[in-house]
Amino acid sequence: MSNVSYYLKWLKIKEQIQNTLAEDERLQELASAFVGIKPQGTAVEIVARVYCKFCELYNNLCDCYDQMEQVQRRPYIRKLIDAISCRILELKSTLEEVEVFEFTYPDNALLQLIMVPQDIEILCPFHYPFEMRQEEMQYIANQILAGNRLGDPTPTPSEIERREQEKLEEEERLREEKEAEIKRKLAMGEEIVSIPESEHLSAEELEELRFQQEYTGHILNIQRMERSRFTVRERTHIFNKDNDLYLELAGLKKPPASEELRIKAASLIQNIYRRFMEIKRENIKNNMRKDKLNMIIPSWLPPSAKEQLKNVKEIRRNFRYKYYENWVQENFKESSRALKLREGDIMEDISTEIRQWFHDWYNQVRIFDEFPFPEEGGSILIVKGETFTIDEYIEWRTEEEKRLKAEGGAQKTKEQIKAEKLAAREEEKRLKLEAKIREEKRLLDYKKARLNPDNDPGVYISVGENANQVHEAWNEYQNQWKDLDTRDASLDVMRGYIKSLIIENVYQDLQFKLRPIVDELMRLELNMLKNSLKIDYQAAGIAKPPQSRKRKKPKKVKPPKPDKVSPAAMFQALVDEGIIKKYPHTTFDDYWGDRNYAAADTRAILWTPNFPPPCLGDVKEQVRLRCVLTLGSDCPNSVRTQLFVGPKGSGKKTLIYAVATETNSILIDLSPMNVYDKFPGPKNLKTMFTYINRISRLMQPSIILVDNADKIFCKKVAKEDRSFDPKRLQRDFFKEIIKPINPSEDKILILGTATEPWLAKNAQMYKVFPSIILMPRTDYSSISYILTKTLMQYHGINREFNVHCVAQVLRGYDIHTIRKAIETLLDGTRIAQLYHKPLQPEEITNAVVGFEGAVYTDLVAYDMYKQWYESYSPWGKKYIDYMQMLDSQLAYKLKADKKKK
Repeated sequence: MSNVSYYLKWLKIKEQIQNTLAEDERLQELASAFVGIKPQGTAVEIVARVYCKFCELYNNLCDCYDQMEQVQRRPYIRKLIDAISCRILELKSTLEEVEVFEFTYPDNALLQLIMVPQDIEILCPFHYPFEMRQEEMQYIANQILAGNRLGDPTPTPSEIERREQEKLEEEERLREEKEAEIKRKLAMGEEIVSIPESEHLSAEELEELRFQQEYTGHILNIQRMERSRFTVRERTHIFNKDNDLYLELAGLKKPPASEELRIKAASLIQNIYRRFMEIKRENIKNNMRKDKLNMIIPSWLPPSAKEQLKNVKEIRRNFRYKYYENWVQENFKESSRALKLREGDIMEDISTEIRQWFHDWYNQVRIFDEFPFPEEGGSILIVKGETFTIDEYIEWRTEEEKRLKAEGGAQKTKEQIKAEKLAAREEEKRLKLEAKIREEKRLLDYKKARLNPDNDPGVYISVGENANQVHEAWNEYQNQWKDLDTRDASLDVMRGYIKSLIIENVYQDLQFKLRPIVDELMRLELNMLKNSLKIDYQAAGIAKPPQSRKRKKPKKVKPPKPDKVSPAAMFQALVDEGIIKKYPHTTFDDYWGDRNYAAADTRAILWTPNFPPPCLGDVKEQVRLRCVLTLGSDCPNSVRTQLFVGPKGSGKKTLIYAVATETNSILIDLSPMNVYDKFPGPKNLKTMFTYINRISRLMQPSIILVDNADKIFCKKVAKEDRSFDPKRLQRDFFKEIIKPINPSEDKILILGTATEPWLAKNAQMYKVFPSIILMPRTDYSSISYILTKTLMQYHGINREFNVHCVAQVLRGYDIHTIRKAIETLLDGTRIAQLYHKPLQPEEITNAVVGFEGAVYTDLVAYDMYKQWYESYSPWGKKYIDYMQMLDSQLAYKLKADKKKK
């Protein structure tokens, strides 16, 4: 797409933003008016419509932010993205409350909006992996994880000499091994391929070299096989020719068949071959027709448009970066020019503005207000009108005089002030307790009212706290760009930068830079004016002149203490101990699974709704929201810990690796089986926590993985686990890792996994992991999808292979087992036989059932997870209450219908 296309797209997105905000305002009006909505399905659709619109808007904004080459508009779009992220999480929470279930299904709202589930699938924005971590920190991480050592102390001369000696010995050993390998190849007659030296190559060059060597190896194998095939064919031809000549000379060769018989045989072969080719052509034509109608899945797919689009987007990013560099240079030039030419004028303007404030106070009330402290922002508060106004001062002074008159002019003692504060605290506690009791009573009355369908008040929607944040971000953009975003805009509005905006921003930044200097001078001037005013009052015979209200001095923000250990040294130490490690490159596309498309309809049935279990695709969408979107957001109330619970092999770690890969996060492994022997001793354990806290913030985004988290909080340590001391982190984990996280600033996630959660202490584990994601048992639709996607990669497999019967049989087997069993079954020999011996469904079932290490979860075993979930998660209690309400409403309904009859 061109710059004009993206600009026109942006104008459409602006209209979409206005429509979405208008619908969100109507939703907020319903929530503020405390309107109950009936039935439940209607409430779900109302909230889901706004949720779907925000999700689609979020994806469009992320695409524009990534590809737009107008560098001055991008910061405003980023603010919109951050605000909408918080609103999406809030709407998701509201939707969960309305549906009374963690997995939400807005399919009916999608039908109304003429959308598909893929339109609201939250994508990982491009700026997540590349705009969150500082370049210096990224360099440290890349170098250390590539095997290069950083942060080590400077070696002594003897250490340098020892290392050089070891290096020479290693080079000599490698040279001898190379010479021995060459001699062996010469002796065996193998081809000697020269391999370039790889000692001083980078990680990318080593990877490229590995691919080249692998490619060369495949070429050599093909050449060997072709030469062998040609030799065998020639030898067989010569042998048959010599054998035929020998039999003819010896008189042992059979006489040829009669002419009539040969003609009949040739005619039969021709007829069969013609019919065979006719059937083959019909099959080819039929397959081509089905392929055009997307009725079958071909084994080979052309390079996807998605990959081509990635390359085009990367080119546009390079152009955008060049525009950004030009913009930075122009900003620097304009800043230097403005500072040189207009510094004095700007300082004089600020001084005049503050002096006018002095004059207003003196002329109206004959005193001077307190000057704002530097920690508050200084005189910028005066410009914004956030200081004590004259009218507020007059009102305060009147009340203060009344209070002093009522007290008889006597000053309160310290004991009286202390007693008043204590009484105020007690009164505040009492009011909070009364409010809590009233809220509990209201909820109890609400639950009772919902038991009878005639008295059911309906579903109440909670008021959004983050809706105003979106409006503020949008209004801020409109104030700056409303007059610039026109259909016939100039080229600098579409790409590059606008010179006039640079000048405005430079003068604004220069004002912020010079204002603290002017503030110090104005404070001195204010003190002189106050002293002169005091002398005037004393000359007039007023011993105690009136005073303005004292400003409360804010606490000074202490600068962070410098680290005793450098970030490189801390990162290197954690890598050496195996706490920070590389993880497999995994994306969400590698986690295969289908959605539950019937859940929205079955849950919306009025009196007898059905609640089918979620599918694997639903879990993936839940992870996108709770992990990927939460990690990049700065919402103060976002949950930064998630516990993945499910049977072994259900894909818990695959999803965690996908989150880390999509967000380019550093993975810190605090699994009990990984850290039991790391940093031994209480003092070293404290050092480990210090390193982890510092590195996770310096290198953010960061993910702290706690595999088998249930073992940390286990009720009783199993005999086989006692040597690993799994409870080592139990006491300090919350205090040292969870508590210091600030959701508004820290891009950190704590992700845990649990296979046997019922063996853990729920209270302690819930304190660390209040939010869980229960992995579902593999279902029919997901297994059908996986079998189709796996088998259709093989050319010899029938395009209409019946995967449905296999999926029914394999329900409960983990995805990893199914994929590995198919790969093992379809080896080279079996693939060669597919043409004349088609694959049968029972072969796949036997391969999966007989696969070594196969994991099968039956319904009884999975019920243990569901029962634990209902006892651990608050959603379990809510779900039980909701089902009781539905049973009660149905009983009332049946009773009323019986009376009518």
